[in-house]
Amino acid sequence: MAATISYSTTIKIGPVGAADAYSSPSAIAAIGEVTSLSFDGVAQSSLEVTSIADAVKRYKAGILDAGSIAIELNLDYDDAQQVAIAAAATDRALRSYLISFGAASTGGMTVSGVGVVTGFSVKAATDAVLTISFSIKCSAAYTLTAI
Repeated sequence: MAATISYSTTIKIGPVGAADAYSSPSAIAAIGEVTSLSFDGVAQSSLEVTSIADAVKRYKAGILDAGSIAIELNLDYDDAQQVAIAAAATDRALRSYLISFGAASTGGMTVSGVGVVTGFSVKAATDAVLTISFSIKCSAAYTLTAI
């Protein structure tokens, strides 16, 4: 299997639909100047069900955690999507997200779902551009699709 190249990776964030359901932000411009993007994926909790008669601990599957997204970018306050995501860090509203990893020509995939912006920070350093980071906590299930 060939490796998928990450160029052309984008993230778009927009409003949710009725009843906080996913609503594709495909018509919205991608957030500009992204330098790194990480989606940590699902985690399965485990519930211990060991009884006093057991010699080995026993577990059952618990609730799934849909994971989180971490994004770093070069600050560009002329980018309307960067301004919107900064505002989303304080308004506590759910957002729809659409991440396109790679492109069709490189065998990419999309990840889509809903989440809430849970972190936003700005970093300045000597002889460097200003960068911003934000995180999204995914809520409910997400969808993976080949491009």
